[in-house]
Amino acid sequence: MEHLRSTRAEINLDNLKHNIAVLREAVGPDVEPMAVIKADCYGHGAVVMMKYMLKYGLRYFGVATLSEALELRRFHKEGEILVLGLSPDDLLHYGPDNDITQTLCSLHQAKVLSDYCVQTGRTAKIQIKVDTGMHRLGFAPTEENMDVAAEIARLPGIDAVGIFSHLALETKEDDYGQWHKFERFLDGLRLRGVTFPLVSLDDGIGTIRYPEMRYNMVRPGSFFYGFNPHLTNLKPLMQLKSEIVHLQVLPANEGIGYGLDDKADHDRIIATLPFGYVDGAPRALSHYQGWCTVKDVKCPIVGLMCMDQAMIDVSDVPDVQIGDEVVVFSHEHGAMTYPQGASITNFNRNGLQAALPRRVPRVYFENGVEVEYRDYLFDKEP
Repeated sequence: MEHLRSTRAEINLDNLKHNIAVLREAVGPDVEPMAVIKADCYGHGAVVMMKYMLKYGLRYFGVATLSEALELRRFHKEGEILVLGLSPDDLLHYGPDNDITQTLCSLHQAKVLSDYCVQTGRTAKIQIKVDTGMHRLGFAPTEENMDVAAEIARLPGIDAVGIFSHLALETKEDDYGQWHKFERFLDGLRLRGVTFPLVSLDDGIGTIRYPEMRYNMVRPGSFFYGFNPHLTNLKPLMQLKSEIVHLQVLPANEGIGYGLDDKADHDRIIATLPFGYVDGAPRALSHYQGWCTVKDVKCPIVGLMCMDQAMIDVSDVPDVQIGDEVVVFSHEHGAMTYPQGASITNFNRNGLQAALPRRVPRVYFENGVEVEYRDYLFDKEP
């Protein structure tokens, strides 16, 4: 397929395969990973990534919204998809209509789903969310709610395939407190004759920090994309790259960009790049705070980054030319990494990757060869 933009995100699928193998080795054969691929798979492109995650042996996938789940189901008939957030009553039917599992934490919504399934002859897969301390979503772990959860599991048309909670990851004492609340809730349901095929508490950090809390399912997200504070053998997948489209010699004492900032007392060679702060590189990287690399040479971002263009000082790059590749984010050769970019801009690393807009094409490599190219603005399907 023709590439319409030189600015692109390159995704290394071999590193994805490696990270999956690391996770499988860590959790063993009795624990099933759910790959959290919300926010367009943290910017990596959920539809294409799910294709390769299925190829590499994953079967369960988690997203935040019903619309994310429906996009995935439109392209993939395989795989179990869980919506981790809540959907309004009038949209609940999309779950059983499309073989999508939905999170429930109210008897009212369970009855809405049950009534629909009785009327249509369908079955609604659901997972029950328990609030053990995050106070975001879920049933409070009370005796009364144990009765409610047991009632939900017995409703006609409802297939309660799982139950889960989420750690706040503040202190070990807090996390263990949440675990004990979750255990009491599960025990209460067992006393009521209700068990679940899938039980989950650990996210990616918890998977490594608390192996005793893994149950038979874990829900990593950034783990798959190369990041976990407890492991050093994961491999990041994504690099953001562009190219030089314009070069000029800027005389001494001339400013750059809006505000004519960053004047210098010497002549400089300035390169203009066809990406800006809406292409996944925050504006806070301006004014020498961030850098790109050209031929492995660090080149500071100068002036105020524009919406669609940025300028870098390439004075130290030997034989610099229009068309030279520019690395914005990478984990190789002295480039600015995503964790570094997040630290510089006081931003969240996951959010920085997920902020990559759909106008930036994704290019996927397997065994060093380009195997997929996804341009959301140009192609019709992955």
